Amino acid sequence: EVAHARARADPSTVAVYLAAFDKVVDIFEMASTDAVLNTSTWYGSDGMANSSALLSAPVGAAFAASVGYPNPLFGLDPANQSAWQPLATEIQHVSGVAPDAFALAAYDALFLTYRALQQSQAGKNFAALKAAFVATANSYTGVTGSTTLNAAGDRVFSDFDFWAIRPVNGLLSWMVIGRYIGGTLY
Repeated sequence: EVAHARARADPSTVAVYLAAFDKVVDIFEMASTDAVLNTSTWYGSDGMANSSALLSAPVGAAFAASVGYPNPLFGLDPANQSAWQPLATEIQHVSGVAPDAFALAAYDALFLTYRALQQSQAGKNFAALKAAFVATANSYTGVTGSTTLNAAGDRVFSDFDFWAIRPVNGLLSWMVIGRYIGGTLY
């Protein structure tokens, strides 16, 4: 179908979006032998960002590097490092594992839930708890930044890192190739 789409449109405007987990290795190994697929631009999802399975598959990793394949992953604003780094350091000290942005966002979510429970004094009244949670989130800045919510209940401000496999000192590695911070793509 990619060949068909490229035949009907400017090929530079056609890309493949693959949201997958470790199965992407098999797909990339097959796609690497296809003249259309290995000359197309590919995009991925958070399910593959930093995947050790893809990185450890030489053919799949080389294919990913050759076709671009950026994968967005919830990220942390480097300008806000003074807020999140002390917590990340403490978590790593206690657990032995460096927390990622999702772990720090979970910390903020738990803190918001605790504050909402305190403020609502709602007991089993879910509507009151929900209203308190939204009000708390809309006025709080956590270690991952502003937690203000939109009408759908999603964070208004979210930062993302775009990870891709690239050659580094002769070896293929995952690296951040771009960032979306505060509404701007870097």
